[in-house]
Amino acid sequence: MHKRSSHVYWVTLATLFCFAWPLLSSAQSDDPCKNEAAKKAWDSGKDPVYADAMELARTLAARGFVVECIRSSKQQAMVKGQKGGAWFKTDQGIFNVWFLPKGQNFDALEITEQRQPNGRYIYSSRGAQESPPIDSSKRSWFIKYENVLFNVWGDQPLAEALEKAFPKP
Repeated sequence: MHKRSSHVYWVTLATLFCFAWPLLSSAQSDDPCKNEAAKKAWDSGKDPVYADAMELARTLAARGFVVECIRSSKQQAMVKGQKGGAWFKTDQGIFNVWFLPKGQNFDALEITEQRQPNGRYIYSSRGAQESPPIDSSKRSWFIKYENVLFNVWGDQPLAEALEKAFPKP
């Protein structure tokens, strides 16, 4: 290799290592399934919906979903009376689940969608578990099942799979 081209090669390699590697590493750490602190917090069982989420994971498995990971959700208090929320990663996609206490359900919750001129979506709710409006950059689907509300963001095939697996009675 020529001395000049050798220098360019090593500078390019060093630049890639210094700048690209951290970006690739941070992209992986953004996945809650690969975040050790999130895993440890979830595995402690202290989340208020831990038992509910594990039970739902068994139900999902029985209905053909492979649950790869469950973590605490940022959507812990989206509606009145909500017990908590969990974030699920499955072989079919990612979704949040909102839980009510056992014996309660989301039947009285009515969610309306309004598409905005800027392409965003506004979701409003009425009913027993009314909540403030939700502003979303992607379309969302809400699937009710007993004391569970699946919230699927931007993934219509996943929403359809969940609707098929958890049909309305």
